[in-house]
Amino acid sequence: MSTPALVLDFGGPVLLTIFELVELEPDTPAHALLHGRGPLAQPGSDPDWDDLQAGRITERTYWAHRSEEWHQAGGVGRDIRALVAHLFEPARPELIRDQARALIRDARAAGIPVSILTNDMKAFHSDQWLAEMDVLREIDLIVDGSVEGFLKPDPRLYQLLGERLDVALDDMVFLDDQATNIRGAEAIGIPSVWFDVLDPDASYAQVRKLLGLEGEGDGRTA
Repeated sequence: MSTPALVLDFGGPVLLTIFELVELEPDTPAHALLHGRGPLAQPGSDPDWDDLQAGRITERTYWAHRSEEWHQAGGVGRDIRALVAHLFEPARPELIRDQARALIRDARAAGIPVSILTNDMKAFHSDQWLAEMDVLREIDLIVDGSVEGFLKPDPRLYQLLGERLDVALDDMVFLDDQATNIRGAEAIGIPSVWFDVLDPDASYAQVRKLLGLEGEGDGRTA
């Protein structure tokens, strides 16, 4: 049996989402804009998010709309980097999920290569911020659509990662919080798990089962 490879989206499965961070900043333009939206939204309360999950709009379109709203509400800047910087800077360890750190650690200990497949790492974050995020030093390969010129769910991005890892697509286990990216991966034969922001532990457990890492640590504290 071939050795599997762990493939992680960055924002969501590894990095806390902007929707979770904004809940820590009540009475701010960012909170007013994003509270109860995205994966935390009640059904039908964030039509743009519904369109994104259905594949009717792209992530870039979703965030372009939010960035313009951010600017109109008094936030500094009107592009996505300004909104992201407001919540994610400075770089700090608590932005990374403990369960993600444990999964990366256990995969590497088992000889399983770990990669990140992202659309927006350099589009959303500065080089300095990325250099200061210690978890990225534990990753064997990063493929960033904002660098490569095409974005998930374009099959070329998944195929490029497979080529650089030298791993067959059906030997990967892919974790992503966007339904359209999961559909794109599954369409070309990549075993995939949708990351549920509301139930992260269940998502990590599915990945661990596919990787044969059941019974390993999960990063939770008693």
